[in-house]
Amino acid sequence: MSSTPIRVGFIGLGTATSTGPGAWGATAHLPALLSSPKYKIVALANSSVASAEASIAYHKLPSSVKAYGTPEGIAADPDVDLIVCSVVVTKHYILIKPALLAGKDVYVEWPLGASTAETEELTTLAKEKGVKTVVGVQARADPLVMKLKELVDGGRIGRVVSSTVVGAFAGFPATWTQDTTVYLSIDSGGNSLTIYYGHFLDTFINVLGTFDTLNSLLKTDRKTGILVDAAGDLVDPAYPITSPDHIFVHGTLNSGVSASINFRAISGKTVSGTGVRWTITGTEGEIEVSSPEVGWQYGMPGQKILMRTGDKDEVEEVDFTDKEEKQYVSAVGLLSKNPARIYEAFAEGEKNKYATFEDAMDVNKVLDGIKKGSL
Repeated sequence: MSSTPIRVGFIGLGTATSTGPGAWGATAHLPALLSSPKYKIVALANSSVASAEASIAYHKLPSSVKAYGTPEGIAADPDVDLIVCSVVVTKHYILIKPALLAGKDVYVEWPLGASTAETEELTTLAKEKGVKTVVGVQARADPLVMKLKELVDGGRIGRVVSSTVVGAFAGFPATWTQDTTVYLSIDSGGNSLTIYYGHFLDTFINVLGTFDTLNSLLKTDRKTGILVDAAGDLVDPAYPITSPDHIFVHGTLNSGVSASINFRAISGKTVSGTGVRWTITGTEGEIEVSSPEVGWQYGMPGQKILMRTGDKDEVEEVDFTDKEEKQYVSAVGLLSKNPARIYEAFAEGEKNKYATFEDAMDVNKVLDGIKKGSL
């Protein structure tokens, strides 16, 4: 790695730190970038120069950080090496295309595009420009996922013959604000299928390979929600919801493995507190992964890998702690840990720990098949 930090131009860093526009950038990305000696934020772009300047001031960034009000402006900055984009998916295309045209490396949150057409165009453009790309499916860098892939690839349970996943979208609210309606439409590109299910699907494909054939069932039982404005005042008592709250998929992988990935939404908590239970069965043993009911990609405390091999009676709890992790990575807050691991991997060229635009296309193909009902 070069001793010169990677110079970052950030699109979408807001002043909110919990919910709302720019919150994920402020909560997850910013601490990861500020903690790393391998990155330096040199520019911000928001909806206006004034908005970017407000973010610079709010986060107490150096006065040398430049403020831009357009994606073209920050893309043209010769001092920017990497454009980071953390905004709602419906704006990804218009915000990162100028960066690609300018020959900048790009890190964009998942999903890459709001449609397969957008994803394909951006992927093709990135390849033509010869730039490096990252898509923020951050579980790829999680130590649990890295260990799981090591166990599978290393043949610890022999040849994999099947895999079963039961998951939950826990805590789906009955009330939604106007800036979150993108999550409620099956056609928005940023809903329960593409985001919540898609984050796990990327991990699944990364560990076991992609689907060759599949059949799926998408069902929306909660067809309306309460919509309020930013002040909490009622806008619509029955706002239409088309995003699925049940996603059942089964099929075969390219390797011949039989697989099923079934997720359901519940309004409260799961009966066991488990959000994902993932079983991988091999010819010489079995692995079970369990994770709490908050988003899979966050790497929440309480995750476990259990394994039984051969004819052993005892079950082994596998330690997946990364004992070589840099202190400035492990020291950041929970939501920043996996983004920090991706930034570290990108700086070090460890491509096995992060997804590229091409990887996003592979996941998009499967999501399209799930939406259609078959692949």
